[in-house]
Amino acid sequence: MNRAFISLYFFIVASVVLLGWGLNQFWETLAPEQEASAEVQALFKLVERDLLIHQSNADYQQQVQQLSADLQVTLEILALDDVAQSEAMRELRAGKILAASGDGNIIWYKRLANTDQVLMLVIAQTDDHDSPLYDLLLIVFYLGIAVAIYLWVWPLSRDSKKLEVQTRTMGKDGVPQTLDISPTSTLYPLALAFNHMAQRLRELIASHREMTNAVSHELRTPLARMKFALAMIDEKKLGDKGQRQLRSLEQDIAEMESLISSLLMYAGFEQKTQRLEQTAGHMSDLLDEIRLRFSRHNERNLQLNVKDLSNNAIVYCEWKLMETVLQNLINNAARYAQFSIYVEIQQTDDEYIIAVEDDGPGVPVEKRIRVFDSFVRLYHEEESANEKFNGSATGGFGLGLAIVKRIMQWHRGRAEFVEPQQLGGARARVRWPKTSI
Repeated sequence: MNRAFISLYFFIVASVVLLGWGLNQFWETLAPEQEASAEVQALFKLVERDLLIHQSNADYQQQVQQLSADLQVTLEILALDDVAQSEAMRELRAGKILAASGDGNIIWYKRLANTDQVLMLVIAQTDDHDSPLYDLLLIVFYLGIAVAIYLWVWPLSRDSKKLEVQTRTMGKDGVPQTLDISPTSTLYPLALAFNHMAQRLRELIASHREMTNAVSHELRTPLARMKFALAMIDEKKLGDKGQRQLRSLEQDIAEMESLISSLLMYAGFEQKTQRLEQTAGHMSDLLDEIRLRFSRHNERNLQLNVKDLSNNAIVYCEWKLMETVLQNLINNAARYAQFSIYVEIQQTDDEYIIAVEDDGPGVPVEKRIRVFDSFVRLYHEEESANEKFNGSATGGFGLGLAIVKRIMQWHRGRAEFVEPQQLGGARARVRWPKTSI
């Protein structure tokens, strides 16, 4: 801050001084030469006649003072050698009236006839501000100050734009690229801090990726061994209690596998930075496939109804990700639905909308935003073991809706819970803008 203030202060001061001096020289060069008015000429004649007629050379000074007091003007008598040399002296000897400016006054000089004395008359200078040339130079001065400030601000604005672009633009690892700014820039300390932050983010992301890979390999391997060991057990030799314990172990292993899969999926979505590949298709076709898979594992005999209000319109999205969204929403609804689930497809002039509603207890208004956060589960303490097993892959660990939110953000849309319209339970709605291909 101090560096920027001092730099700007001295830059403006230097600009004002240089511009003022330059324009003043230009004004003096182009300003019209002062011509003695009739009043000035008449005054000089009056004073000159009075001095030459009534006084000798020795009494010029006293008489000039008396005339100055009587006429209420500033008059002085000077020696010719004290006034000028060369060209100005020749003009004065020729009887010409010369003018000079100083301290807001116009100083007139005229040689007394047949003497080496010069009469000096000082008159207040009239205002030259009405001169078009003066107005033009004033405009040039202010424009020059503006240009000077712009020249100082432009590098700052350029570097700020670089910082903004780099902040918005993510690299392949999800981190802004290194910011290259000249050491002389005012933003150079900020650029160093930004680059340090970017490097730290790369290290954190790399550590996160390594941990994710470790979870994938180090946890999946013993789980696979456990599944193999359980598969080798002869159930016929176990009693009822042993078989119940075996089912419980199998269920626990399935939940562990589901948790690991959810964690890896969510971590992968968090690190996803590539551009979406949106293609055209029909949403009803995707929902038919999901409804078929749902019917194969529908142990509670829930009804899944789909209503297409878009008249089977063409939809643009990344279909693999949108399949995950719908699967998670439907499975989440199945966890809390009592009898049925309702899916509605519609579109407006600007966006696509899909709603999934159930007849369960619903989502309280104060929790409709928080429910999309990671590892947030509602009513989980009331879920049965069978419900956990059926829904753990999509929402049993509080990651299903977080994944939905992330995918919709990539589509420049949003996910939200709204007031129910059909079944009276929870109504989840996703919407994203239409994209022209």
